[in-house]
Amino acid sequence: TAATAGCAVTAPRRRGPVPDPAPGLAMASGRRARLMQVLAHPDDDLYLMNPDTREALDAGTPVVCVYLTAGDADGLNKVPGAPRPRPAPSAYVSARQQGLRQAYAELLGLDRFTPWRRSVLTLRGGHRAERNVLADGARRVELVFLNTAMHTGRGRLGLPGLWEDRRLVLRTVVADDSPLQKAGSYTYESLIDVLVGLLERYRPTLVHTLDPDPDLRDSSEYERLRDSEQRGYSDHADHTPAGCFAWAALIRWVAAATGRGEPVPAFAVTAFRGYYNHHWPKNLPPRVLERKAAHLVPYGGAPDWECGNPSGCGDYNIGGDRPLASRKGWVRSTHHRYPGPRARVASGADGRLTVYGVLGLRAVRWC
Repeated sequence: TAATAGCAVTAPRRRGPVPDPAPGLAMASGRRARLMQVLAHPDDDLYLMNPDTREALDAGTPVVCVYLTAGDADGLNKVPGAPRPRPAPSAYVSARQQGLRQAYAELLGLDRFTPWRRSVLTLRGGHRAERNVLADGARRVELVFLNTAMHTGRGRLGLPGLWEDRRLVLRTVVADDSPLQKAGSYTYESLIDVLVGLLERYRPTLVHTLDPDPDLRDSSEYERLRDSEQRGYSDHADHTPAGCFAWAALIRWVAAATGRGEPVPAFAVTAFRGYYNHHWPKNLPPRVLERKAAHLVPYGGAPDWECGNPSGCGDYNIGGDRPLASRKGWVRSTHHRYPGPRARVASGADGRLTVYGVLGLRAVRWC
């Protein structure tokens, strides 16, 4: 996605979709490859986007992960076979973030307890987030935690409510032991604005999002709750608005850049299916699956690990072999929502090759 020299936006169609209002704009070029992932929860990337994430890291591509919710859920970091703990949302959020640090340290080939540089990142509109950075030479991972609450406190889910209600103000959760000491809040507009600011800050050449348009599913209420899916759709209720917020921010980023007379940001986007994986055939070969599942082990952690985080050393609910043993089987597949996000080569009548693709949300060709 960084090799964009000689790229041109195709002319608008005469019929069908609304034409591009500004065809032929120059594309940005000459930037180093960078992957940004926009997630709903800690672990969405490990369950739903790997092995693509790992392959990017193995190729030396820096990775930035932006987590929209705190993942506070019911606040229970349950250890299988142990007594049910008391709810402790901020401690559970801290433990899940520690699990992510452990998982990504191993993805970089480092010891799982390698220390990270943790700081407070100032965002657009005065919002603040915790940022964790770990680098191994040129290989680098950044984790950005926006930490919106998963529930509004009024019987509604936070992120879906924020997408549907422009008046809603959704609070954030401060994780235990975080350098960020004060909670904040988001509205629909401010969350998109913050995401646009992050896109402009990091200028990714590839963006991974969750599924903005999950498959329909007709099921009983019992099955829906048992599979953690939203009514009528084959995915978690937080995944869909997370995908929608990401795509809304991408659209605004392109519109803002071209509105200032700048080149079109040259990035590709891949959306990943979520809990759809439970309902469709598994598509990962055994060796790929084994490696993918192995990276969830340090995320799940264990209560007897000495990780240095007093709130916990991972999400104990899914530690050990539980990702593979789960009947839901989310780890056993990795599905792109839309086939063919990569460039395609076609031969003309004269034998010349033309490459077609999508960059900056626009159809492009290289001749």
